[in-house]
Amino acid sequence: MQRVPSPIRGLTQPERVEISSRRLVEAAAELIVEKGWEATTAAEIGRRAGYSRAMVHARYGSKDAILDAFFLHDYVKQLSPDADPDATGLQEAVGHFDRVRRLFCEDQAFLRAMFVATFEGVKSTSPLRERVQRWLQRGVDKVEAGLRRGLDDGSVRDDVDINRATGDLSAAIFGAAYLWTLLGDGYDLDRELAYVRDRFIREYGSTR
Repeated sequence: MQRVPSPIRGLTQPERVEISSRRLVEAAAELIVEKGWEATTAAEIGRRAGYSRAMVHARYGSKDAILDAFFLHDYVKQLSPDADPDATGLQEAVGHFDRVRRLFCEDQAFLRAMFVATFEGVKSTSPLRERVQRWLQRGVDKVEAGLRRGLDDGSVRDDVDINRATGDLSAAIFGAAYLWTLLGDGYDLDRELAYVRDRFIREYGSTR
């Protein structure tokens, strides 16, 4: 469904830019889910957001710049924040489950777009590939850092294989994400992530 921009008289130029940028990223997210990034054009994104092709070109210059804005969206940043100095290492590691669950409750459409973009990046020729790889690697590195900090603060068992545990957590999240993306409402992502989170704490958490 095409959006019609609301009146913006009285807004400052930075406010107008922020609103139009948000609409374009949201439109891109919808189209990623519907047809994938490669099959989507900048003109389609503009029409879906309610803007002209000329405006989209003037604001971003290229479709890839819209993709960069998508990966800089606040939701994407929230999934891989800086470490919380007040959290234990184990809490920091399992916090990735909590953040995905929170976004699932707040904006399932955008979360689905993120996962679709992630899985589209598996193609060696995909323009998404390098961005997705960088994004995923940041997440994996932060999980590993949390677990290693957990060894130091005692929240993670001292006999845990950190590489194995990091792979376990990463595979669990994206395995659940794939099933939910494919099956939709037939797969309860929130319930499954909660279950795996609890298992992770039982298997890797220290009882000290």
